[in-house]
Amino acid sequence: MDKYALRYLPLFYDDFSEIVDYIRMTSLEEQQEVVSILDSVFDKEQQAKEVAQSVIFQIGEMKKSILARAFRGELGTNDPKEESAVELLKSFL
Repeated sequence: MDKYALRYLPLFYDDFSEIVDYIRMTSLEEQQEVVSILDSVFDKEQQAKEVAQSVIFQIGEMKKSILARAFRGELGTNDPKEESAVELLKSFL
């Protein structure tokens, strides 16, 4: 018999009941702890996702603002008397 054919054989209850004795089942407390940990991880993931989306939105708004200033000629020149581009960006952050 092909070694991969075994995975397609049906598993009957009698076969399974012999195996169950060797499988460690977790207690309800352990299961609840795992669920609690996973819930916490998923909450943190959701918070991180929301922060990332907010930052992406803010970056898009900054790009629009900078482009609008550039087209209005408000970004300045290389004149040392004018505000630097770094200072301009800091004002948006």
